Amino acid sequence: MASGADRISDLPEGVLHHILSLLPAQDAVRTCVLAQSWRHHWRSAPAVRFAGCTGWAGGAYTFGPFVDGLLSARRGGAPLDSCDFDLDVNLDLGRYDVPKMERRVNSWIRRALRRQVRELRFQVSITPRLPFSLEDRPLASEHLTRLELATVRGNSSVLDFSSCPALEDLTMEDCDVGSLEIHSPSLRHLRIRYCLFYCNYRTRMSFPNLVTFQFITNAGRVPLLESMPSLETATVRYDHFYDDRCENGRLDDCGDTGCDGCFFYYGPHDYNCVFLEGLTEATDLKLSAYPDLYVFNRDLEWCPAFSKLKTLVLSKWFVSADLSAVIWFLYHAPLLEKLTLKPSKVLNSTGIPQEKIRIRYSAGYNFVHTDST
Repeated sequence: MASGADRISDLPEGVLHHILSLLPAQDAVRTCVLAQSWRHHWRSAPAVRFAGCTGWAGGAYTFGPFVDGLLSARRGGAPLDSCDFDLDVNLDLGRYDVPKMERRVNSWIRRALRRQVRELRFQVSITPRLPFSLEDRPLASEHLTRLELATVRGNSSVLDFSSCPALEDLTMEDCDVGSLEIHSPSLRHLRIRYCLFYCNYRTRMSFPNLVTFQFITNAGRVPLLESMPSLETATVRYDHFYDDRCENGRLDDCGDTGCDGCFFYYGPHDYNCVFLEGLTEATDLKLSAYPDLYVFNRDLEWCPAFSKLKTLVLSKWFVSADLSAVIWFLYHAPLLEKLTLKPSKVLNSTGIPQEKIRIRYSAGYNFVHTDST
């Protein structure tokens, strides 16, 4: 300003703290030199965003102490609304420094939780092409409501969210699950995308209060999905990256103990329905899977009715040439109002274009396919 007036400093303290929350942590701290009145504002910002160590003199060796110091310097134990770690610290670490750095970074998560953080986002890469290993201890917080994990390796302790009673929103992306169970009694919204599950064991997933569920393009075994009575909306897509396929080309158990796909099925003698039964309370459902994923073919033999389902989108395997899955849903979804089919090719040899296919069944409802891929 020509007059030299500092109008930004005259803004309410809450507005200044919000502005600082939008900056990377290192830039927020630098504002302390703007004026005497700015000296401590950064210590009370409701959100902290740590972004990598690229550009830091000394790289990870100086970035670590900076994070330690900032988390310790929070004014009066000021709680955190959100804390965001988006770190890439593999540029200058020797092989023997990685475990030490993992311990240090894991300690930052614990310190953020002690600051009563409500929303925590954590993405870190230390060794190229290997996920960062989370500490084998449960997360414990009465305040955490939202958690986002990316490019990390989990374990049975950290993925048991029983000690986070307020947690309602969880996102896992590009993670190595590393656990036989994922559990949360409070979770309402769950997104799992591009994650790796075990190849020879099924992970049991228990979310009794879940409302929305996205399970997109993951790899490994299809998990055991327990009942979700509050479920409303679910989107499930299985692409090429799964292990539930028969090496002998069968869509059921081939009986060959040398076939890993069938031998490790953990099938009808142990658990009648693997995945679909957990979705039966949904009112809005989207399902897509590649043709040789036999687990759904077997699930349909054991799955109870979808008694609340009103909107259904089926793609790929679920719209196979014999329409068996489509017919199953027509008989087992009594409240169904809208059905959309997305076959990847013409359903039969008649040459009928996909957009002209009409299905009528005994209840008299019409379901018209208007979408194609």
